[in-house]
Amino acid sequence: IPRLMMSLVPALLVVALASCTERPPLATSATAQSPPPTPASPAPPSVTGPIEVPLWPETSQVLQDGIRELANEKWAATHPSFLLYAPKANTSRAAVLVFPGGGYKRVAIGPASTLGPDGADVCRWLTDAGMTCILVKYRVPNTGCNWNPVTRRHEQPRIPMALQDAQRAMSIVRHNAQAYGIDPRRIGVMGFSAGGNLAVLSSTAFRTRAYAPIDANDEASLRPDFAIPVYPGHMTMEHKNKTPKAVAAQELNTDIVISADIPPTLLIHARDDDVDPVHYSQVYERELKRVGVAVDMRLYDTGRHAFGVHKQGKDTDRWTDDALAWLRQLGML
Repeated sequence: IPRLMMSLVPALLVVALASCTERPPLATSATAQSPPPTPASPAPPSVTGPIEVPLWPETSQVLQDGIRELANEKWAATHPSFLLYAPKANTSRAAVLVFPGGGYKRVAIGPASTLGPDGADVCRWLTDAGMTCILVKYRVPNTGCNWNPVTRRHEQPRIPMALQDAQRAMSIVRHNAQAYGIDPRRIGVMGFSAGGNLAVLSSTAFRTRAYAPIDANDEASLRPDFAIPVYPGHMTMEHKNKTPKAVAAQELNTDIVISADIPPTLLIHARDDDVDPVHYSQVYERELKRVGVAVDMRLYDTGRHAFGVHKQGKDTDRWTDDALAWLRQLGML
């Protein structure tokens, strides 16, 4: 699979499956990675497979700080990247950054993932609809809100590496939209579980970059044009260890900054989700409506957690069709 040389990106150029309390999946090749090799020349998106684009130059301060921060983690993924899956035909020139889940412990795109290995299934669904899929492999572990099983408390990272990676991916894609065959005004985010939380953060924290700009890519706007958080986690003050829990469950996590400029949002959740309960999406929907953000929510009676894009004979089997209908209504398809 061809890759783009990082040094040429500035010139040429958000899908989890866990909450803070979910057990992390087993490590996969996508979660414990070595520095990516640098190809000899850039390449356009391939119709036979994805291209992989590293997010940071090897010598960048952001990357080196992360390497030091994760030095003592056994399964650290220190070199984030994204996989770009291009539609083969009938492109809408819209794109979706997909953030997998994994409780901010792993990036859950292994062989058993309901997003498919390396996100192939979720990206096939999107590319078949004419959209470019950007599967973001952000740094882990403990790079966002996470559950510490030793202290039995939710913890915040000292460096918000997952958000840094999400913002950097948006910057690269938007800055290089023409080279990727994408309309820079039609780029959204989608995430699953912990990745759903990352989609929420990406679509609310776009006014403030979580790192100092390093090149021309970072001149691009961080604001997504739409957001689709799917069973998002870490959404309430329960994840700031606030008590009593019944009160905390009805208060939005203060990590999430609400404003009227948040892009149109579609929330997807199963009522019987016992990992990331449905009230996470309901509380967020309430706060978006309060400031006049265009928000829709699709709740399904059955489906539980981590259904991804796989059919399982449950009500959540309809969500992919519902999401495409919403995108058409929004004018993205």
